[in-house]
Amino acid sequence: MDLRVRLLVSLSPLLVALAIIGGVALYSQQRVAAAVAAVDRSARNLVEVAQGESLILLEQYYVSEIINGHQASRGELERIRPEVQRFFGNYASVHEGFVELELVARVETMIAQHDAALTFLERGDRQRALERISSVDYHRNIRAIHSLAVGAQREYEAQYLARIAALEQIINEGFWLAATIVSVSIAIALGLAVSLIWQVGKSVDRLTFDAEQLAKSDTYGVLSQISPINQLQRLRDAFQHLIDANYRRQQQLTAALQAQQAQLEREVQLQATIRALSLPVTALGPQTIFLPLVGYLDAERSAQLEQTVLNAIQQRRARAVVIDVHGLAAVDESTMQSLMRVGRGAQLLGATAILVGVRPKQALAFTELPTGLFRYARDIPSALSLVS
Repeated sequence: MDLRVRLLVSLSPLLVALAIIGGVALYSQQRVAAAVAAVDRSARNLVEVAQGESLILLEQYYVSEIINGHQASRGELERIRPEVQRFFGNYASVHEGFVELELVARVETMIAQHDAALTFLERGDRQRALERISSVDYHRNIRAIHSLAVGAQREYEAQYLARIAALEQIINEGFWLAATIVSVSIAIALGLAVSLIWQVGKSVDRLTFDAEQLAKSDTYGVLSQISPINQLQRLRDAFQHLIDANYRRQQQLTAALQAQQAQLEREVQLQATIRALSLPVTALGPQTIFLPLVGYLDAERSAQLEQTVLNAIQQRRARAVVIDVHGLAAVDESTMQSLMRVGRGAQLLGATAILVGVRPKQALAFTELPTGLFRYARDIPSALSLVS
């Protein structure tokens, strides 16, 4: 049997479990959505009750402040009154229970009592206005309002807690049902998978052992024959092909490496020859040597220049060294320092350093050289006349 088919058979319990869990999840989602909506309604009811009680307290506070003369302006009351009426108008249209309707009726009665008291106050009769908000009927109505609000709040709180508990129960039921299905499916799938792994393991172990032995010995070899499972047989053939190709590639790389090493040795020799030719020292007379400078003087060429000039002075017992700077591509700070070291070294060896071929663009830079360190000439014949 093909390995993929056997693997699918071993995984089929999990696939079935996923399908069942998907159905359970869809059903649980609907239940959870309904429970969440119920919790949301209970929470809104709690908030509305608290908001309504806050508006009632604000209404009482502003009316009391105005009638007692602590607040002359009725602006705050006029701002809060439409909000109170609008809120309880909507509250009555949404909630149709006895408690809610009774609460709205009591609030309307309270507003009517406040309006009556404020009417007396506008007529200048503060005493009658105070009697209105201090009467037994007024306080009985206020106590009834607060009792109804507290009762509604407790009822909504109980509904909220009950619906939260129902939501938790729905979630727990879905979790444990899914966990049971997954556990049973995993147990079945593991049994089938272990059987398949046991059959495949021997062939994989043999391939691994052969690969490790070939990796340690760095020699060409042939893998052992394994179980005739399609994918494993293809894997063994692929490994063998890889070993063959790697052996051929190793032979090619060895030959290429040897050729590259030979090329590298030739390049090193060539670079040494180029460095030697880049600073040629020639004789202009019995005790005069000539050195042309071309291109850039980097750190390596500067060190080579100093060593070449000083060795040539000592070996040829030169009294003068003519340095042609016309071919220098740039005269920077490092170039100037190198020339100064060459000039001082020539002086210490008893030779005179002469610079020739100074271009106009270089002239300003060479003015920074110490006085007396070099002599200067326009061209080589002029430099030879300075030597003679």
